[in-house]
Amino acid sequence: MFARCLFAVVALALTVPAIADDKKDDKKDEKDRKGTVTGVVTAKGDADKNQHWIEVKADGEEKARKYVPHWKGGAPKDGGGPDKEMVAEIKKVEVKQRVRLEWVFAEHLRVEKIEVLKKDEKKDK
Repeated sequence: MFARCLFAVVALALTVPAIADDKKDDKKDEKDRKGTVTGVVTAKGDADKNQHWIEVKADGEEKARKYVPHWKGGAPKDGGGPDKEMVAEIKKVEVKQRVRLEWVFAEHLRVEKIEVLKKDEKKDK
């Protein structure tokens, strides 16, 4: 009986540090999550309703993902809000345009840079 209890305690002591190390790695990965996506804009937030986001369906993906600008300046009562420069860039982009978007994960998928790759030719004519 004593041997079984001792074995259980030793086995538990060996697995707890391994689980803790896995959690540390997950946190590190979250901080380093960033990338570039190329795809088509499927939707945008309504600027009149103070919704600032862009949805892009990446090449080869089934679902589009929503990207929002970084938050700047603290709480709204202190003058904080979405990054005004990025909001202006999002307003310029139209639905169905092909874009390259640089993003970083900070609580949400955050837009760092938007580049329009192909304008809608039907609207140009």
